[in-house]
Amino acid sequence: MKISKEQIKGISESFDIINLEKIKFAELFFESLKETTPKYEKIFEVLKIDDARNFMNAVRDIVISASQEFYFDKSIQQFGFHCTKICGNPEEIPVLEKAWLAALEEWLGPWYTSEIESSWQEIFGLTYAKCSDSQPMESGRGAQFF
Repeated sequence: MKISKEQIKGISESFDIINLEKIKFAELFFESLKETTPKYEKIFEVLKIDDARNFMNAVRDIVISASQEFYFDKSIQQFGFHCTKICGNPEEIPVLEKAWLAALEEWLGPWYTSEIESSWQEIFGLTYAKCSDSQPMESGRGAQFF
């Protein structure tokens, strides 16, 4: 699995800004998810701070490993695990993507660009493809929230 140098730059630049307050950004992301999809209206009652931190750490790992194919593939897989844990079904990863992009656009404001958007779309696309190819989450592999 690979992404282009421009995409690596896009995710790195956007995450540099997010990383300063990644839990606050996670709150914005989950709030966006809650507002756009009725299924997630109780997300803050179900999701724990450690779950949000683990999700954001999986995002950080993608950014750090983006230029190293072996580690990047593992990071995508781990991110997919956290996405599936949140939404319960790989088919709903595009819902997470939509909420992520909305939160990212609000967070970055004038620094949000089409390059950043397409870079994250590629990340979520790779994640969806990876999760769709793997087995459904089994009992014991981790609790899913929805």
